[in-house]
Amino acid sequence: MNLYKIKGSNWNAFFGDTKEERVDSHPEITKIAQLPDCSAALFLSNTTYDNEAAELLDEVPSGYDFTYCQEWGLEVNQTVLDRVIEDLG
Repeated sequence: MNLYKIKGSNWNAFFGDTKEERVDSHPEITKIAQLPDCSAALFLSNTTYDNEAAELLDEVPSGYDFTYCQEWGLEVNQTVLDRVIEDLG
């Protein structure tokens, strides 16, 4: 799976402007974390996007709160990312 970062300012450019566009635009995406101020989010996808709105990452950045399964805690790191990928598998 690919890990991506998307800034809040790029959200509509990537997902669409309306609720209807957002619901159907990328069903293969799983949001896993966000910055505390909601200015950026991390998501996983099997799809490779060549899009300036979403940045492909090589590693998990720091400073994000884990949102995929909060009972697993708020920290997001490579171990947690691997667990999410296994859970989605």
